[in-house]
Amino acid sequence: MSKSSFISLIPSWFPGQELINPQCKYVSAGPSLFELDKSSLWAFVAMTAFNPIFWNTVARNEYRNKTITKIVGSPLIGTYLLALTIFSISGFRDHLFINALKNQPSLIELDQPIIKLIAIILFVSGQTFVISSMWALGVTGTYLGDYFGILMTHRVTSFPFNVLSDPMYVGSALTHLGTALWFQSPVGILLAAWIWLVYSVALKYEGPFTDKIYSAKASKQSSSSSSSPATKKSISGSGSTGDKETESYASVTSTSTSTPATPSRRSGRIATRKSLAGASDIDSSDAETKSRKSRSSVLSSDLHNIAGSDAKGTLGRLTRSRSKPRVIDDSD
Repeated sequence: MSKSSFISLIPSWFPGQELINPQCKYVSAGPSLFELDKSSLWAFVAMTAFNPIFWNTVARNEYRNKTITKIVGSPLIGTYLLALTIFSISGFRDHLFINALKNQPSLIELDQPIIKLIAIILFVSGQTFVISSMWALGVTGTYLGDYFGILMTHRVTSFPFNVLSDPMYVGSALTHLGTALWFQSPVGILLAAWIWLVYSVALKYEGPFTDKIYSAKASKQSSSSSSSPATKKSISGSGSTGDKETESYASVTSTSTSTPATPSRRSGRIATRKSLAGASDIDSSDAETKSRKSRSSVLSSDLHNIAGSDAKGTLGRLTRSRSKPRVIDDSD
């Protein structure tokens, strides 16, 4: 589709006719393409540099001093006021850009359908990145709400942030480049490069400072969680358990290493047997001792019944020693 047929489809009342059908003044390639004496050119150059300096200065002051929040009484209202200001000065910068392109010569060699197609692709792509970034971040995320203390709960990884790290700045540069090609303006191409240069410098300051804000938040949350009552209780509880375990261990150690009490004679005999014969022999020795006592008791009872009262002394002499019985003399 040719340029004239494309333009004929657009109603005359449609706004932005100067963008749809720019009035170009063509010159030959050479120094005449750059009219550096135009004030519109330098107004745009200055405004492009001013914008990021302005919003970064205001935002950093807000982060440190809370000036806007103190005036309006709310960080959310302050964010929206700054958002309106940034949007307004950005719109004014774009107006200066169109004026600069209209006041600069155009190159006839750029009046090609393929150039027009590239211009449209760049413009649509740039606007897609800008609008989708604003949609993903919201007003507070787009317009420096984190400097007001309105921090995002998670990092946005959806489109367009899964394609570009800084889609809003890239999208703005692509939009201006597409517009410059649409106007067939070599100066416009240079101005689009100037926009990208200014944004690149701004990113070197904005990125680290934003990371600092979220790092401070993470450190504060970590400190709060480590000093919370639940954590203190857990630490105290674990310390008490450790003390109890240490005390128990010390008690056991002191008991095991202290001098034991004097054992009973039976315990001494059992310990001696343990050392000589082992646990199994001790059991058998105890059983044997009980059996001997039982037999001795039965024997004493029988002798007492047989001998009557005269056997009482004999019984004592018989049982005095199991290993060496005495011989009884009945001649007395």
